[in-house]
Amino acid sequence: MKKEHKKANLLELTPIHLLTHEYRADGEIDVLVPRFKHSVFQKILPKHRSPYIKANLDELGTATWELIDGKRNVTEIAEMMVEKYGERIEPVHQRVSAFMQQMYRNKFISFVEFSED
Repeated sequence: MKKEHKKANLLELTPIHLLTHEYRADGEIDVLVPRFKHSVFQKILPKHRSPYIKANLDELGTATWELIDGKRNVTEIAEMMVEKYGERIEPVHQRVSAFMQQMYRNKFISFVEFSED
């Protein structure tokens, strides 16, 4: 049964990474998503296959991912994105919120406030 969270304003939530990442040669990030949920299946993978699927982030996704530190809320991250990218990121709150929602739905991130439930 899926846990229900109290209604919260996404902009006030503090995101945290649930997955690790690595940098590509172009400086952008690949989020490392385990191929299997259970570690027993990881052990039967052929040695040449990575146990991860790489989710490629673009420039703006990489910059947003890097700002997630478990201390800044979504509004603070959005403000920092405007400082760096200016009008290019507008409408910033909608774009950053959509990114966070997608990352949360795919279980790439969670929020500090949800772990306190």
